[in-house]
Amino acid sequence: MAARLLAAIPANYLLTSLATATLARLLWRGLGVDPANASVAAMLASFVMFSVLALVAFGVRSALKLWLWMIGSGAVLGAGLWLSLTSGGRL
Repeated sequence: MAARLLAAIPANYLLTSLATATLARLLWRGLGVDPANASVAAMLASFVMFSVLALVAFGVRSALKLWLWMIGSGAVLGAGLWLSLTSGGRL
């Protein structure tokens, strides 16, 4: 239960933050949305992401698979955000 609680709250917050930042930069750089609207759209999507990930944390059968999925997703999102930040300035 402790592993799921850690996945549902602090790890979920970290993963959602990475996804939100990456999505905002993707909307801005990739799709040409102005920075203010890209930030707002990504922030609105983050509420849905956080809620769904919290439900998934308690719904999956294996806590190990949950953690492996979250670590893998975090690594991919972190790498994408890092590449985006090194190629361009702030949002």
